[in-house]
Amino acid sequence: MTATHMTSTAPGTDAGVRTSTHGRQMSGVLVAAFALSVVHTIYAWVAGIEDPTFTVDTPLAWGFYAVAFGMAALARRKEQWAQLTVIAYLVTVLGIAFFYYPTTFGAEQQTVFGWFENDVYVGLLVTATYLGVLRLRRTTLTPA
Repeated sequence: MTATHMTSTAPGTDAGVRTSTHGRQMSGVLVAAFALSVVHTIYAWVAGIEDPTFTVDTPLAWGFYAVAFGMAALARRKEQWAQLTVIAYLVTVLGIAFFYYPTTFGAEQQTVFGWFENDVYVGLLVTATYLGVLRLRRTTLTPA
């Protein structure tokens, strides 16, 4: 795939080429990331290895996931303010993932699933951010 600047073309000009919007793809990637995070939060709670400030029964977790899934929905919007809001949110969450989360990820939390969840979650957030930047720049991916 190559990245090219989007040009204005009539719908259906590339017959047979299936396309999807960056917003739809971003939304799907974000839902996958946050669903994985929810599963890990429940796993850590059941296993008794959760961060006591972020468990299934703390308002912080409920608030975080409400905003997170809201951002996944907002990613589908075409308006520039929505795109900038989602990108700003992703930059903030990535900052937390890189600078704060490692301070709470102690030896007890370092299970195979804990490492998997962390790495895949961050990778999905980076992917969503990349898609958001492409969308903001009005760049599209086309088959080579």
